[in-house]
Amino acid sequence: MTDAVDQFERHITQTDDGSATGQTPPDQTPVSASTTGSVSLVDIALVDTALIETAIVPRVVSFDSGTERLTGYLYLPPGPGPFPCIITNHGSAIEQGTDDVCRPGTASLFMSWGYASFLPHRRGYGESTGTPWNVEVDAKFGTDLYDQQLVARLEAESDDVIAAIEHVAQFSEIDAGRMAVLGSSFGGTVTLWAATKSSRIRCAVDFAGAAINWDHTPQLRQAMIEATLEIKCPIYFLQAVNDYSIGPTQTLGALHGEASHPISSKVFEAFGITKDEGHYFEKYGSLIWGPEVRGFLQHWL
Repeated sequence: MTDAVDQFERHITQTDDGSATGQTPPDQTPVSASTTGSVSLVDIALVDTALIETAIVPRVVSFDSGTERLTGYLYLPPGPGPFPCIITNHGSAIEQGTDDVCRPGTASLFMSWGYASFLPHRRGYGESTGTPWNVEVDAKFGTDLYDQQLVARLEAESDDVIAAIEHVAQFSEIDAGRMAVLGSSFGGTVTLWAATKSSRIRCAVDFAGAAINWDHTPQLRQAMIEATLEIKCPIYFLQAVNDYSIGPTQTLGALHGEASHPISSKVFEAFGITKDEGHYFEKYGSLIWGPEVRGFLQHWL
């Protein structure tokens, strides 16, 4: 396979009459959740990196965050570099002892776009040391104490993201001036908070941050609203309509008029039948969200 760029990667969409049309870059105006017909993509002439003969195997990296020893997985596209890098932040499903450790699917997509990516296991997850989140957050779901504990825990986990950024920025293969953060569920929340803490971050993408908890945790909602107004880099909120709650994307995306930085947002059509399937949109739905996220990264990163 050589220099093949399929229709998905050409960033061309169909209008209601079936004709192909290019689109404009995302700007400070969020995309309406009720958008139909053509969607907001970026019409950029990009050539994908062919990976058919490339092993999608990461470099295993160890680094410190406070008192914890964390493990992460670095993917580099073919070529000499240095490469812009996306820090990818997992949700709560990567439990200690799991075999689901390095998430090569999304990483290979980013590699094909010419981006390096780094997946850090935060404290208490996967191959990293520390207390699991659901042991530290031991109050009953939906209570004020649960809300308080969860905010504290995710705030601490966002420090692990900063530690990951600072560690990877030292590598010669990484362009330390072109770094982004992206995450889903809890990973979306820590993506948002990390973006308030580091000037290295050029842009952020938050898939369904705290969607499962959103309707039950007013302190967490308020903290995410404050963080959205505090960050200085462009951010894109997105999720599928059949997620547990689309409140994160609707509420945080609506802040574009109050913020000093570009905010884009979109609620996509249903992805599967169940709420869980909708919630895993980032992990399994890159064929759907890929063109828009790629356009956002190309514009800002």
